[in-house]
Amino acid sequence: MKRFLLLSGVVLIVVVAIYRQRLFLRDPLAKVYHDGVRQDDVRVYINYSNDVLVEDPAGAPPFMVQKWNKLPGAPQSLTCLRAMVCWSDHDRATLVPLAAASPATMSSREVSFTKGDGGSVRVTLR
Repeated sequence: MKRFLLLSGVVLIVVVAIYRQRLFLRDPLAKVYHDGVRQDDVRVYINYSNDVLVEDPAGAPPFMVQKWNKLPGAPQSLTCLRAMVCWSDHDRATLVPLAAASPATMSSREVSFTKGDGGSVRVTLR
């Protein structure tokens, strides 16, 4: 039994190391603001590179901002497990750009951009 647990742990570590760009873990301390108003029910996920995935359980489609292109978009393929972890299709996820959204400003603590309708979105990370 100990050997099985040890082997399973090693396999898990290897998988996470290889797919760290695709694996998004939930950040329970992150906050999302739309036009300056805090959104309470929104879930934020980050990956190894601090790419941000935002999911609204109320039904709005999720959106993602990646550091390599900084354009907000909806992921074409995304698998989430119990609101704790999400898995994208590629290291550079395939996105459908949000309509007329501006490129995001990204730092290790904050992501912000302007939507096509002129509204602003800001995600603060802890």
